[in-house]
Amino acid sequence: MRSAENHVLKRRGFTLIELLVVVGIIAILISILLPTLSGVRRASYRVTCRAQLHDIGSLFQLYLNDSKGRLPRVNPLPSFVPAINPFAYLPEVFDPYTKKSRKVWHCPADVITSDLNRTQNAQPTDPRYLGNGLVSGALTYFEREGSSYEYNTWINAYDGGDMWNEAIAEAMKRFKIDQAHLRVFNDFEPFHAKKGTPGSTNFLFADWHTGDME
Repeated sequence: MRSAENHVLKRRGFTLIELLVVVGIIAILISILLPTLSGVRRASYRVTCRAQLHDIGSLFQLYLNDSKGRLPRVNPLPSFVPAINPFAYLPEVFDPYTKKSRKVWHCPADVITSDLNRTQNAQPTDPRYLGNGLVSGALTYFEREGSSYEYNTWINAYDGGDMWNEAIAEAMKRFKIDQAHLRVFNDFEPFHAKKGTPGSTNFLFADWHTGDME
C-alpha cells in the first residue's frame, strides 16, 4: 500500500517548458494545414461553381426549347438605377424551371472585391441613395444582381434578331471564334484565384461546356 502511495506522489504534471513545446508544435501544424485546407475549400467552391454553371446551361436550353429558339431579353444589371431596360433578369426568367429556387445562381466563392463595384448610379428618390449618384453597396454580386454570373451582354443585346442560332452564328463570325470559345456566362469576378491564373474564373460556353477561357 505504501509503495502505491509513493508512486502516486511521484507523478507530476507538465512543466511550463513542456507545455510551451506542445503549444509550439500545434501552432506549426496549424500553420502547415491552414493553406492546404484553404486550397481544398477553394477547389471545392470552384467545382460547385462550375456545376452550377452547367445547370444554368441546362436551364437555358430548356428555355430555348420552349421558346422555339428565341433568346431571352433580360436586364443584365438589376441594381442599376434607372433600369437599363424594362425586362426581367435571368433568374426571374428561369424561375418556372427552378420552382423559384435561386440557389443555382449563387457561387459560394462570390464576393465583390472592388469598392467601386459596390456602388451603382442612382436617383435621389432611391432609398439607398448616398449622394453623388451612388447607392449603398452589397457584399456579393448575388445580393446585388441576383446572380454570381454575368450574362454575355453582346448576346443579350444582339440587334440582328432574337433567335439564338442567328446570334451565335453572328458572334462566331464577328469575333472569329467557335462555340467552344464563345462565352455565355462567367463569374462576375475571378472568385477562385488570382486574376489571370488558371481556374480563377469559370465560364459557360455556347457549346454548353464549362471551363477556363483559353
